[in-house]
Amino acid sequence: MKTRRNHAAYIFLWSLFMLLSCENDIDNYKAPDGGIYGIIYDEETNDPIPLPVQGNTGVLVNLIEQHTNATKSVDFRAKQDGSYENSRVFNGDYKVVVNGPFVNDCEDDVAINGQTQLDFKALPFSRIAIAAEVSNDNKVRVDYQVEKTDDAFNLTEVVVMWNFAPGVDDNSSNYATKVKLSTDAEGFHIFDLPNEKSFQDNLHKIKANSNRVYVRVAAKVNNVMNYSQVIMVTVR
Repeated sequence: MKTRRNHAAYIFLWSLFMLLSCENDIDNYKAPDGGIYGIIYDEETNDPIPLPVQGNTGVLVNLIEQHTNATKSVDFRAKQDGSYENSRVFNGDYKVVVNGPFVNDCEDDVAINGQTQLDFKALPFSRIAIAAEVSNDNKVRVDYQVEKTDDAFNLTEVVVMWNFAPGVDDNSSNYATKVKLSTDAEGFHIFDLPNEKSFQDNLHKIKANSNRVYVRVAAKVNNVMNYSQVIMVTVR
């Protein structure tokens, strides 16, 4: 019996030694030593280009390592305010491609060394100006104006949305209510919030967020969706 116990103890100690050795080998791998960040600017206005919510349907950023045997890109999503960031990238030479709602290709080469800034200039298919105000009876009026960046482009859809969270876009998980408007380049819409089921269903979330709701307008031009900024308003 004693021999069996000693044998079992030996096996346990040997297994523990091998496990720790494997962990040490893993720990010896080099950690990412760099990062990349920047803003995608409108090449004509120099304002950041509003984008979809950072998530599964957001704008994809590809980092393609150069001069190596790498076969896959490092992919992540840009943010809805027009910025992007990945703080855990290995130093090296990369091609950066931003797959956004832009007329022109949005890509550049960069040598990443530590936290490295790379801004872009691109042209959206449209720009959407937006204003919003809340009445005493909690009706939210949203005014908008769509400007195509080329008169030859075709405006086929304008939508207005509100959400109880700051992330707002055309994805069904990122709005509480979405209304399709006419294809007029200028107009307004009034959300009658007290009479909306989505408002009542999410009232506890809205109150927990200091009575804030968020509105946004999107326009589809040449089958590409561009966005306004997100406007925060306080309901009563």
